[in-house]
Amino acid sequence: MAVALHGETENKKPQNFIRLVGVRPTPEPETVSLFIAFPRNGGQAKSNPVWIQTRVEGYSLGTDSYFDRSYEIANSKMGQTLHVIIDDRPYFAVNESPIDPFKEQGNYYILSYKFEVPFSLDEGLHTIRAFPARSYGEALKGENTFAVSTFYIGNDQNTLGVDLSKPYLTYNEPGDQMQLVESKPVLLDFYLRNCELSPDGYKVRLTIDHSVVRTLTTWQPYYIYGLEKGKHTLKLELLNESNMVVRGPFNNVQRTITIR
Repeated sequence: MAVALHGETENKKPQNFIRLVGVRPTPEPETVSLFIAFPRNGGQAKSNPVWIQTRVEGYSLGTDSYFDRSYEIANSKMGQTLHVIIDDRPYFAVNESPIDPFKEQGNYYILSYKFEVPFSLDEGLHTIRAFPARSYGEALKGENTFAVSTFYIGNDQNTLGVDLSKPYLTYNEPGDQMQLVESKPVLLDFYLRNCELSPDGYKVRLTIDHSVVRTLTTWQPYYIYGLEKGKHTLKLELLNESNMVVRGPFNNVQRTITIR
């Protein structure tokens, strides 16, 4: 499952031979779940800073992910985290201490976390997307591991809403939170809602440094090999069966990363 391309980076230096290889998702328990307690869906935050409160079941934050993948790709010193995305911004990682005491329920546990959004938000409608991630950035993709909520800040509630029942894409990795190095492959990881990928249906188009590398028809993690030191631009687009970008605020996402 590999594809290769010769291309140029933004600074016009020749790229190495780029390969994209699909890998198996990291095993995960079926008992992990995430819930956004505040802001409530459709609720209001009166002003900045905005605080978010989540409830996490069956997943510990701050610990390392003990899988072979943690040695194959970049691994964060923050350990396992929540990846939190506000609107179309890159995620920020959370591994705060829980706000309630440790609670055991059989072999599982439920903990609440409260944290501040690390930037100011304009008045109007905003969307929170959140999911647990391994210490190397890979998102958990169980039935209840993805949480989404829309809320207003201030008194302006006249902004056109976001239809979260339609197909949409969530870009996860690679991002600027990881220390990416030339000697290791780079993880490509994303989340899908309300659609499935197939050769004749929805697809995800990956573009690296303005050259189309691959149209993906399988939802799984991928390794990118051959990115040289320096800055690179990656773009993910959710396509429909006619290979047109699906309408929506999250379906055409571009990020800049740095390889060291």
